[in-house]
Amino acid sequence: MKRKKKGVAKPRYTYVARGTYWRFRYQRFDAPLPGSPGEPAFEEKYEQLIALVIKPEPPIVMVGEGTFRWVLDRYFRDVVFRSLAEGTQRTYRHMSKTIYRLLGDCDMVATTPAMIAGVRDAVTIGGANNMRAFISRLYSYASSMGWIESHINRARDLKVIKRKVPGHVPWSDDELALLLRHAEGETRTLIILAICTAQRAIDLVTTDWSQVLGENIRVRQKKTNMLIDIPMHPLLQEELRRLRSLRPVSGRIVRHANGDDIGNKGFNERLTKLIAKIPNMPHRTPHGARYAAAAMMEEAGCTVFQIQAILGHSTYQQAMAYIIRRRESRAGMDKLVSHAQAEARRKWQNLGGLRVVS
Repeated sequence: MKRKKKGVAKPRYTYVARGTYWRFRYQRFDAPLPGSPGEPAFEEKYEQLIALVIKPEPPIVMVGEGTFRWVLDRYFRDVVFRSLAEGTQRTYRHMSKTIYRLLGDCDMVATTPAMIAGVRDAVTIGGANNMRAFISRLYSYASSMGWIESHINRARDLKVIKRKVPGHVPWSDDELALLLRHAEGETRTLIILAICTAQRAIDLVTTDWSQVLGENIRVRQKKTNMLIDIPMHPLLQEELRRLRSLRPVSGRIVRHANGDDIGNKGFNERLTKLIAKIPNMPHRTPHGARYAAAAMMEEAGCTVFQIQAILGHSTYQQAMAYIIRRRESRAGMDKLVSHAQAEARRKWQNLGGLRVVS
């Protein structure tokens, strides 16, 4: 048996095989070693194997006090952040990745407005104002904790980006009829849920059977954290009865055939594919169903407070602008049609009078 030299300690991760041969073993890695501990060939091979299979411990990085990274780490642990709506928390964590990358080690006081503008410009146009507002919130948070002086806020003076965007186009009655005529499976269920509950797509794809309570459906809006009970429309009741006859009622109401969630973008992806199959059908988004539902509620005689309770404040204001345009356009068309009919009757009467005279 080859023995280690006197005075040489047994190296870590080694053993003697068959009482003769030295070997190196670390987890599932196993390799032979030449000679015995203390010999040059053994030591050289041993060092090579150590470097090959054992990763060094990552260095401990000290985060500087007052940097964006330091403030962000504390903000995300604070109850101020944890009390925000789930959707807002996700948005802030997503935006923080850009801040960590571009401003992580920068001191908040030493940072200039131009540096903040660089971070704002690194995101999409639609997210630029949100990024500015989030960084401004971080400055306000740091000030409230006494880490910086209250007048320091490098994001406050940046201009708000203003641009005209088309927004979400409400579904018309004819478009809704076309969608329901061509939709099948999960897509049809999502469309019915959207038009009968007026909720956001993220709330629709995560709705569980446990939220169906008798003739009501209970929704916890992820954006506002508001809990509302919505009476079920007969169309939705019929759709749920159909689903109950097909499979057990547990988990998500809308899901893949294998039971997996369809994901946050599942509704939009399915709606886009459906619209592509319908000739001359313009592009529409799931959010447009909220405006269409608001118009239907208004036409059914719902009060302002009833519509607002389901939609939420900001969406209600946008929906009301559409409702007013829809109401006025219909009234205008009704007058135009009435005028055209009156003109047609007058012309026929005149023609009839001429025939009598002749």
